[in-house]
Amino acid sequence: MRKIFLLLISSFYLIGCKSQKTDIEKQIDLAGIYFVKDTSEKLEINPDGNYILYNPKGNDHYETEKCVYASKGKWKLLSNDVFEITSEDYQVKQKGFEYELKKENKYSQDSLYINVEFPNDFHPVKLNFYFNNSNNKSIHTESTVIKLLKSKYLLPKSTYSINRNHITFSLDANISGTNLYNGRILFEVFEENVDTEKTNYLTITLPNFDLCFYEFEPYNQEIIFIKNTKELFWKGYVWNKLHN
Repeated sequence: MRKIFLLLISSFYLIGCKSQKTDIEKQIDLAGIYFVKDTSEKLEINPDGNYILYNPKGNDHYETEKCVYASKGKWKLLSNDVFEITSEDYQVKQKGFEYELKKENKYSQDSLYINVEFPNDFHPVKLNFYFNNSNNKSIHTESTVIKLLKSKYLLPKSTYSINRNHITFSLDANISGTNLYNGRILFEVFEENVDTEKTNYLTITLPNFDLCFYEFEPYNQEIIFIKNTKELFWKGYVWNKLHN
């Protein structure tokens, strides 16, 4: 009886190992570079669980063509027929969100001045500032140089406390007139408490907010179908595996 019991345990163990090996083999089998016929669309599936969606060439947008990839992140096999991708922005804080905040005190003391600096002239975004989490105390503008009356947007000065104002800064992608846009709509940059009596001039520098970051394509558990070992189906297209 004991021998039969041990034999059963061994059998289950071997079946488990075989199943695990099969999953690994499927993952390696799926790995490769896929492309859409008659286009420059290219998707790289790596056996280490990472993916890269390359930026298509020949789209008549010179600046965009300088960006090597449109998206990258992790992928996971869900079944024989399906796997999912999740882009890196759901796992790490991307460099494009990094900012520097310089605080100064100059010019008229009844106003708050804000200057936003991008790494180049390309910034098709609207700037959003919220003061003390109030929609009524907010401004939405395309201008990078802003002058605001303190009395209209900020808390009144108090004799007994620091005149600290909570400032939230975000950016909206300005996609008006765009037929196809796959990037993010909202970029939440920071929330800061600022003593607006000691500081009335803010310089916000976004050193890495460039075109490639702006047009990065986000995917959260995006499903891609496996037609066979040589073909995928995604975004309404068949992606063919590139032969080595």
